[in-house]
Amino acid sequence: MFQLFKLTLREKKWVVLSFLCTIFVAFFSYVFVDMIQPIIDEMWGLGSPAVQAAPAKFRFMDVVFRFLHVSKQDIRLVLPFIVVVVIFGKGLFTFLSSFFMKAVGNKVVKTMRDDLYGHILYQSTGYFDKVTTGDLMARLTNDVDKIQQAVSSAMSDMIEEVFILLALLAQMFLRDWTLALSSFVIAPLAVIPLVAFSKQLKKKGLQSQVKMGQIYSLLHETITGNRIVKAFTMEQFELKKFLKSTWSFYKINLKLAWISSLSSPFMEFMGGIVGAFILYIGTKRIADNQISPGDFGAFAIAIFMMFTPIKRLSRANNVIQQAAGCYGRIQEVLESQPQIQDIPGAYPLPSVKGYVSFENVSFSYNESRPVLFDVSFEVLPNEMVAIVGLSGAGKTTIINLLSRFYEPTSGKITVDGIDIRDVTLASLRSQIGLVTQDIILFNDSVRNNIAYGLEDMSEERIVAAAKAAECHNFIMELPEGYETSIGERGGLLSSGQRQRLAIARALLKDPPILILDEATSALDSESERLIQSALAYIMKDRTTFVIAHRLSTIRNADKILVIDKGIIVESGSHETLLKNEGIYRKLHDLQFPEVEEIG
Repeated sequence: MFQLFKLTLREKKWVVLSFLCTIFVAFFSYVFVDMIQPIIDEMWGLGSPAVQAAPAKFRFMDVVFRFLHVSKQDIRLVLPFIVVVVIFGKGLFTFLSSFFMKAVGNKVVKTMRDDLYGHILYQSTGYFDKVTTGDLMARLTNDVDKIQQAVSSAMSDMIEEVFILLALLAQMFLRDWTLALSSFVIAPLAVIPLVAFSKQLKKKGLQSQVKMGQIYSLLHETITGNRIVKAFTMEQFELKKFLKSTWSFYKINLKLAWISSLSSPFMEFMGGIVGAFILYIGTKRIADNQISPGDFGAFAIAIFMMFTPIKRLSRANNVIQQAAGCYGRIQEVLESQPQIQDIPGAYPLPSVKGYVSFENVSFSYNESRPVLFDVSFEVLPNEMVAIVGLSGAGKTTIINLLSRFYEPTSGKITVDGIDIRDVTLASLRSQIGLVTQDIILFNDSVRNNIAYGLEDMSEERIVAAAKAAECHNFIMELPEGYETSIGERGGLLSSGQRQRLAIARALLKDPPILILDEATSALDSESERLIQSALAYIMKDRTTFVIAHRLSTIRNADKILVIDKGIIVESGSHETLLKNEGIYRKLHDLQFPEVEEIG
């Protein structure tokens, strides 16, 4: 709870305004109770022995009447107007206090969501290997929403009701401090269950958010993988998984509802016991002329008015305890540091020629998953290097290390003789163009997808890149040409069209180092023939890494690296490797009929 208060205090201006308004709400609550005494004693009990015999008390309304020069005979005329003013004043400042705290909640949550999203964006690739997309989405949406509810309403209620309770307590002690102390004899009994409720609410609230993260994960997997689900007719299987998760979420929330629903009536019951006790003691003190009927009426009203703040405090506590669990989940993300970041003293990588060197590089995702073993090779500027091998051999890992998505376990990688760990990540990646087999496009226009990350790019250069990637013609056939929205992940395009757009995006970046990871895997034979000539022209002026299973696409590579089980086992040109009778020759012979057919 303390952390949420600290979070709220970030917006000091709004909090101070809300705080001041809350003081006025408490003040008008105090005045409302104070009016009960003259209503009873002066309007209906004027001149009664009980009123005259009761000891004198300090009453705020007496000060008001003296200030307004109101005689006892005129009280009946003036009190209704004062009631209207008090009710209006309390309503006005309640509205302002609520508005200011909602402004705080919205600002705090916006800042938190922005910070959380920015922190996630800058996490290293390895971070996303360990956490699910659904869980991150749950923290960005559901968890943050819980905190907004706590700050906007629950925190406001808690502050306001505490001040109202203090105002009512002041009324009670000013009316009869002996009676007030008597009323607190059994009140502490409510504290122990309230603490127990708080602990359970925080615990169950955290479990609820974890389950919501699992539901988000299932939704993300089945929606993005809907074609696989349908292809394998697994709708019923996925539905059962989802129903199991929602049933578990339902059971936890049912326990939450039970605890939160029990807390308010319990506190009200405790208040009722206190009220009954006060009625018994109070009537006795009236009979003994120790308190006037009006003062006791004000005291009793103050007691019963305390029920509403206590109930609202209990509900606010329920919300805040759940939000505290959500805040902990968000802090887990914010406190996680990227595994790969700029070292102290890192400097921008100058424009490079494209000389790349791997020196005794080894890598493993963890101790049980070694991937590369003592890999060494050199690539000269403007060379085309192909990396081939069976699936899982470590081909993609090599380019991931070059882009610093991961760090080598040992060894080093240099570009133009500069260790890539000594330069800033942004400057390194700005000089590398990457086209992967897993094409990522955004729900935006064709133009913005091609010019992604490149501001103020001219129309001529965008069209030139599209033409070089052999996608200008199909773009012009789209309903709005380059302004056509292509849907989520480019779903409104064919797989070949998506891949050519990704190639155009990399070409527009015009990097000195180009990486094509199965960049033509989704192209049919005709599209591949169209783009190969364009790629051959483009690769002349830059260092290019090509990962391909189809050997027909890498015949003209300057150097081919054959990797097997994390080790480079062969290196050379296409003709040289065919003569070696090694793994490359075996891969070639397996594909030869296909290659011949394509050729």
